[in-house]
Amino acid sequence: MNSIERTLKYVDLYLVNNDLSNIPDYKLPDGYRFVFFNDGDEKDWVEIEMSSGEFLSYEEGIEAFNHYYGEHYEELKRLCLFIENEQGEKVATSTAFYLEEPINDITGNVHWVSVKKEYQGKHLSKPLISETLKQMAMLGHKKTLLHTQTHTWLAVKVYLDMGFDPYEMEKKYLGWQIIKKLTNHSKLTNVSDIEVSEMYNPLYVQAYEFLKSKYEEPFNYKVWDEKGPIIGINDKGQVHYYKYTFENDKLKIVGENDEYRKVL
Repeated sequence: MNSIERTLKYVDLYLVNNDLSNIPDYKLPDGYRFVFFNDGDEKDWVEIEMSSGEFLSYEEGIEAFNHYYGEHYEELKRLCLFIENEQGEKVATSTAFYLEEPINDITGNVHWVSVKKEYQGKHLSKPLISETLKQMAMLGHKKTLLHTQTHTWLAVKVYLDMGFDPYEMEKKYLGWQIIKKLTNHSKLTNVSDIEVSEMYNPLYVQAYEFLKSKYEEPFNYKVWDEKGPIIGINDKGQVHYYKYTFENDKLKIVGENDEYRKVL
């Protein structure tokens, strides 16, 4: 099972940290340091998110950056954190953002936590989250939300380990059943079990099998079913898009054209 598993059923998940006065402390490994966002760092932000599998292309990443942060660019200089290595390369990022409108007494919003693929497993995630939460507390937040999804199931385990709890679990119960099956986390003891066969989306499974028959792993890919419908893949820096139909639980590829990206 990969740390990002796109064959799982996709369910948005929300977690809450109800006490930013009690943040677990994790130190960065030697050779790394925290720095804040500065002018031009949107390129590094996109590269990190692409490497982690969030985006297939730079264009997709910069569109997302502008959508979420275009009107908050100067604010990022005290909200958006990076981890740098000894060579000054930015290898991880997270943003101590805020909710435009508080939900009950929750005002914080942890945004876009990502570590470059080649730096995953180097014990950077927990220090990054810890530092982000400390920054949120310094900015006056008492509680914070965090949005993630079943596809990034391993990150969900990290968040649970670090003091987050499921938020409005009953609204996303299938998602939490999937997370329990994959992690057996102690915070999910009361969540009912699910069969393995119920965890996977047949469309996503067949899309992965199609791509695996054409490209050598590892590769990053996405399936857009609400928009498109398009399958996209980044194969060693080259991005390709396929149009498909999915009827009677059967995937059919009906075209290949890089111009399909325009409909997303």
